[in-house]
Amino acid sequence: MSEGARARLGEVEDEEGEEFVEEEDSGETEVADALENAPEVPQVSNLDATNQPLVSQSDPSLLKMMEQMTQFMEKLTQVVALRNNYKALSFKTPSMKAPDSFDGTQAHRLRGLIQSCQLIFHNDPENFFYDRKKVLYSPSFLTGRAGKWIEPYPSNISNDDPSYLLNNWQLFET
Repeated sequence: MSEGARARLGEVEDEEGEEFVEEEDSGETEVADALENAPEVPQVSNLDATNQPLVSQSDPSLLKMMEQMTQFMEKLTQVVALRNNYKALSFKTPSMKAPDSFDGTQAHRLRGLIQSCQLIFHNDPENFFYDRKKVLYSPSFLTGRAGKWIEPYPSNISNDDPSYLLNNWQLFET
């Protein structure tokens, strides 16, 4: 391993020339582990299946390009290994207050329910990526007459037609 790589990994020598490893932070450890555990890059052969040269040995530019391609593939494999082993920093979006229920007696409050739901959807796009999830979440805040309006729809919940009310947020909110 090169001195630069060893230094990055925390390997140093003391005054007597003996190697020891300084304490590393977890990010460097994960990177080093990922690089060590990266899959081997298949070596590109200059021969075809019949052991005939693929590239003329007298064409140095093609040989150089093949070497560069092999180096590129090795680096790409390392990047993929790092990406697969890297624990991304996670940011947890703060939870939001659930919308007030809507019973259907004051029609002007329906817009507030829809807007509250939209804010929740924008705050948590991973959980509310699909219209169906949005539509199935929102009716849980309908009570009274408004709750009765939604009652027939869940009995046909397996309907995957995009124009079906439970699969289309825009249709539901209008």
